[in-house]
Amino acid sequence: MIQNWISGIYSRSETLIEATRRQDKTLQQLYENEKRKLIKRQIKNKFDYISDPLIDWDDHIRPFTDNLRGVEKGALTRYYENNTFYRQPIITNKITTSGQILKNNICFNLFPKRTKIKIDVLDPFTLYDLSVNEFYKSEEELIGDFGNIIRKELLRIKDNVNLIQFNAPSLARVQEKEQLNMVKEVMNKVTKNLNVTTCLNLWGSDISNTINEFVNFPVDVIGIDFITTKINKCDPIPINKMLACGLIDAKNTKMEEKKQIIQKLKTIRKQFGVKSISLIPSWDFEFIPETFANRKIELMKLIKQDMKEK
Repeated sequence: MIQNWISGIYSRSETLIEATRRQDKTLQQLYENEKRKLIKRQIKNKFDYISDPLIDWDDHIRPFTDNLRGVEKGALTRYYENNTFYRQPIITNKITTSGQILKNNICFNLFPKRTKIKIDVLDPFTLYDLSVNEFYKSEEELIGDFGNIIRKELLRIKDNVNLIQFNAPSLARVQEKEQLNMVKEVMNKVTKNLNVTTCLNLWGSDISNTINEFVNFPVDVIGIDFITTKINKCDPIPINKMLACGLIDAKNTKMEEKKQIIQKLKTIRKQFGVKSISLIPSWDFEFIPETFANRKIELMKLIKQDMKEK
């Protein structure tokens, strides 16, 4: 079986970019109009799960920075090695949430009926890693509280969601087994009895040395950025979960060759013995112009069609 879906924040159109620069009075309506188009585009390209494109999110962490109690807004900070920035949360007290952040910041009202909805949220370790801690005595305590917040948020919306994707770029960098086990325990509390398909998406780093640890995390799907993690560097271990393959380069406008991606998917399936795979981008599409992002999701559709026919 092969599936596909997109991840994170989608690229904004030129019209929307200009409107945000001049703080257009109709900006909220423009966001809604663009979201409708992008949801329709995902449906047209026969994606298995449909996402809010999050084009009105300034960064992945901003809804939490703006709405969590115990947090102050810090400086704009570079988002990893990318040419984008995020508003850094400064933890000044015990962090708590009303449980309405995701509910109020995802466009559930725009999805057509019977749509299989996917949402994106950062994992607890990445939220911790992107923050400045001025209150908690240990990283374990703060990561645990971020886990509690995410779980509370997810419990409010889980009945309206079919796939929860935890995007984990900071976690993907961790090499220490003890630290990974600690985060695994936090994730176990987050995902326990959610009764929703879950995905841990390991963006941006080579996890060939830690893949054995990640496959045991309490999620249904493991996402690997195969632009950064080279297939031939990974041990041929059995993965008894769906494997989401980040083979579409979300940071490069160069178009992939359909035959090459299909061959890589076949190699991955054989190497890890997986029965179910999905084709996803290596990161958000926000890093490339919308026209190229649109072309890449059309290519994803064609690859899926060809894989199903063979």
